[in-house]
Amino acid sequence: MIDKVGIYNFFKTIKPLVLFYSGWIFLHYVCSQLYIYYCVPNTWYGIFISPFMTMAPHCSAFRWVIYEAGNILYTMWIGIGSWTVSNLLTFKS
Repeated sequence: MIDKVGIYNFFKTIKPLVLFYSGWIFLHYVCSQLYIYYCVPNTWYGIFISPFMTMAPHCSAFRWVIYEAGNILYTMWIGIGSWTVSNLLTFKS
């Protein structure tokens, strides 16, 4: 029989984690798209303006978010892998 209370408590427990990582995934995607659009346009003009735009405050902010989100998502996968392996190794039937 399925323990409905246990399942509910499990999802209630992981909800903040899911929201946290979903937010970082969304920020990473949006900032990556905005960085390409505003800081390195795909034109000849973009090639020449790129060295100047990379120092602009909004481009620096986009790069920071992309970098930090990448690190957070990396640790998320390490955490998921560690949790999965630890549960597989301690599984008792």
